[in-house]
Amino acid sequence: MFNNVKTKQLVFHLLSKKLLNLSLDYTNIKNYTYFAVNEDGYVKPNQHEGTINYLRVKANKEFSYGKFALDNTIMYQQVINGEHVLNVPQIISRNTLYFSDHLFKNAMFLQTGITLNYFTEYNMNSYDPLLAEFYTQNETKIGAFPRLDFFINAKIRQTRIYLKAEHFNSSLTGYNYYSAPNYPYRDFTVRFGIVWNFFL
Repeated sequence: MFNNVKTKQLVFHLLSKKLLNLSLDYTNIKNYTYFAVNEDGYVKPNQHEGTINYLRVKANKEFSYGKFALDNTIMYQQVINGEHVLNVPQIISRNTLYFSDHLFKNAMFLQTGITLNYFTEYNMNSYDPLLAEFYTQNETKIGAFPRLDFFINAKIRQTRIYLKAEHFNSSLTGYNYYSAPNYPYRDFTVRFGIVWNFFL
């Protein structure tokens, strides 16, 4: 019989156009419930008897120069008193460099750029297809590989066109990337679409 999970959270936000946007939250979790592999080799629900303290700091800042912009978001995470129960990457980063402008006598708005996604290596949760649930594991570390996406967004009157080349650097960094242990992350993928609004 499991006890109810009790959570306390302290949150702080700083919003500044001149400096940066900063958020900090400190979470205290008692009776944390999770899935894990037990001694019999089966995935079963478990409850952590101690208290987990979880710290997260997130910063965001966009730099603009003319028609170019660089949007940066970085997050730092740290789990205290429960590192092998609640696993998270210590650093997550998302950076987008893009160009925006109106072209052809303002007939078309174009936005194009590259997005970098990265997180540090950690014991990522495994997936059990029978339960359709993720469970905690502490044997396999995954991460520390960059993912680069190229995108184009265009708007012509009531029509919007987008193209996105996801993870186009997959062949350059080696094929050692996973979304969960034994589950490879998707390879280079191109997405294309058109949205045509008949009524303005």
